[in-house]
Amino acid sequence: TGEEVAVKVQRPDIQRVIEVDVEIMMNLARLAEAHLKGLEILQPVSMVEEFSRVIDNELNFHVEARNIERFAENFGQDETVQVPRVFHEFSTKRILTIEYIHGIPASDHEKLLAEGYDLPTLALTGANALVRQIFEHGFFHADPHPGNIFVVGPARVCFLDFGMMGKLDRTLQETLA
Repeated sequence: TGEEVAVKVQRPDIQRVIEVDVEIMMNLARLAEAHLKGLEILQPVSMVEEFSRVIDNELNFHVEARNIERFAENFGQDETVQVPRVFHEFSTKRILTIEYIHGIPASDHEKLLAEGYDLPTLALTGANALVRQIFEHGFFHADPHPGNIFVVGPARVCFLDFGMMGKLDRTLQETLA
């Protein structure tokens, strides 16, 4: 239709590379648990198992597409948060096609200042969005570094890269609060 899109394409051999890396990490974790006293409290094997689960989700762009849509649903008509639209008809497990976002990375303070943005207002906008994700939705962007957050308006941000998301149940939300 002539709309600008961003296309995320998975490297052809990345699945096998990660499988080998996880296998190496698991062997090291087992050795560490078996032979290093005091390390059992850190549960290295469990940590590698969790890492493996998370990375498997990140490699499945269908999961990321669902994350984007859930995030968009959570923020509904909130004018302070923009969420890119997913183009399912041009997406697969290894290709994700989303709306192209015109914005400035939150980390580019010089450009934001040059464009006349008020940094304290933007910081508050971003902080409010993060707090809502954790305490209201229980579904949050687990990799919200400045490169994954674009400024798209005077008091509007757009999160990008929804491959890694976190979930909190009501009990954990209350504990955190």
